[in-house]
Amino acid sequence: MSATAQSPSPALLTALLEAERALGRLAEVTQDPARRRRLWADAARRESCAAARLDGVAVDPAEFLVATIGTDLVPTAGRGAAQSVRALWQGALFTQGVIAAPARRAEHARVRVPSSGAAADAWRAVAELEAGADTRFAFPAEEDDDAPVADEAPPPWTLGWAEALWRCLQAEVSGRDPGRLAFSADREAEAATLLKRLDQAGDQPALLGGVGVLAELLRPTPDLRIPGWAVPSARLMGALAVSRCCRVPTVWLPMSVSLHADRTTAGLAARGREEGWRLWLADTVAETARRERERALSLDRTVEGWQRRVGAKRRNSRTPDLLELLFEEPALTVRRVQKRLGSTFRGAQLLVDELLEVGILREATNRALDRVFIAVDLVP
Repeated sequence: MSATAQSPSPALLTALLEAERALGRLAEVTQDPARRRRLWADAARRESCAAARLDGVAVDPAEFLVATIGTDLVPTAGRGAAQSVRALWQGALFTQGVIAAPARRAEHARVRVPSSGAAADAWRAVAELEAGADTRFAFPAEEDDDAPVADEAPPPWTLGWAEALWRCLQAEVSGRDPGRLAFSADREAEAATLLKRLDQAGDQPALLGGVGVLAELLRPTPDLRIPGWAVPSARLMGALAVSRCCRVPTVWLPMSVSLHADRTTAGLAARGREEGWRLWLADTVAETARRERERALSLDRTVEGWQRRVGAKRRNSRTPDLLELLFEEPALTVRRVQKRLGSTFRGAQLLVDELLEVGILREATNRALDRVFIAVDLVP
């Protein structure tokens, strides 16, 4: 009998119950859309930094924030590391549904399928098996030009979604045209095998299935069960595993943060008995959920503290709008503020100067032009 089919031990059941309580409390505080938006944006940045550190990348958090504006603004010595973290950050935003995968060029889009007849029925059947019976299959439009064309967003946890996540990561670091990226036959087969294992692990009810999926995704490298190219994707998928299995859509757990913080213990647990690895993961889910709940409340306190520091502003001030924007984009330029708030350049400059004066922002680049400012309290 496989480890996934065995009855959980009393110790594991106790850990799962504690994790469920912690998840419930986190889900409660993230019901508020504004609070959830702040927390998810913050968690994506922390997750990308931690995942990069797990791969031995020397992450400078300030340089990473600058790279969210543009990697060319980062000093040459730190540009490679900042670009690696930015790639993971883009992947995290994709898993959260914030951004779409890079558009494909027409010749690399999914193979065209017939619109009628027996062959069309076969394609529909394959699509339903991959995407789920409730997902309507849309046929690609007939286009002949070479311009990038956006794919219809693939359903999560399907082969198309796994490829789109991989393309998000590769678009930042490969140096290739992201519109021409596609799985090779070998990678497609490896991804399909991984997804099948995840489906089997996720068949267990609720958090038992969630921990089972995490056990497949988060084993510290090197681990031959996940090919090296898929490790970054697997970590980002781990952030969604509990939400998927427990039906808590307001939860996105940055598990790489916990893996990095306790990587020695994680390595020992993963190389021991399967029960011990799952027990460690259940405890870590609980701890991560508690930490994320506290972080959500801490970001509330950050808002209050910023508001006290800027004081009461005139009624038509855009300062509150800029403060809220910082949670989504803690690195910015004056031009970016102008564009996002729809103000004049002079008005944007005055807003930035105001936050510099009270210590909410600091300059992160020594440049005469395209100066980047970062929110001190949101450095991951």
